[in-house]
Amino acid sequence: MTETTNSQPPARRRPRRRGRPSLLTPTVMDLLTRAAVVGLPVGQAADAAGVSRATVFRWLARGEEAIEERHAGQLDVNSPDLHAALYSRVTRARAAAAVRATGHIEEAARGAVVSETYRTWTDPITGEHRSEKRVRRRPGDWRASAWILDRLDPRPTKTLEELLDEEEARQRAREGTPMERALTPHLQDLAERLRKTLAQYEQEDGVKAPPTSGS
Repeated sequence: MTETTNSQPPARRRPRRRGRPSLLTPTVMDLLTRAAVVGLPVGQAADAAGVSRATVFRWLARGEEAIEERHAGQLDVNSPDLHAALYSRVTRARAAAAVRATGHIEEAARGAVVSETYRTWTDPITGEHRSEKRVRRRPGDWRASAWILDRLDPRPTKTLEELLDEEEARQRAREGTPMERALTPHLQDLAERLRKTLAQYEQEDGVKAPPTSGS
């Protein structure tokens, strides 16, 4: 009696499909943080990082929720939650920019020292040697720092959710729905043919055609 062996190799397990990798990479987080350090608004920081504004607003909104729920409202730049870490870093960076801008305003209020000179002379009456220090100051222009400080208000008038809704509405207005994008060329062609037909009737009958909505 001969034994038969199965020469077919065992079936391999199919690799599990992984989800779409997150765009919130360490590089993107660093770019957003550096943009916030110099005082850029969140929208422009997103442009600098190459990410859509709606996406960054969504990340920060999730991070704010995670900070409140998991960290009792305390910022944690090393949080394992990427959204919480991003929110913490951007918030701290914007606060540092506000402190720096305030320091510029304070320094400008005092005035910048341009030069210091000393003059010595002998009093012709008493014969004493005297010295005098002269400091020349130039007033600084603090309006640029005040402009940044005004836009780094720690109590913004709009929440992240409101900014996200506005950005998504602007994006929908720019792109339109798939149905609108598909029908627009057809509707434009139909309107043009209707205009030509009405113009032809006007020439033949001598009756002025009513204006179309596109004219």
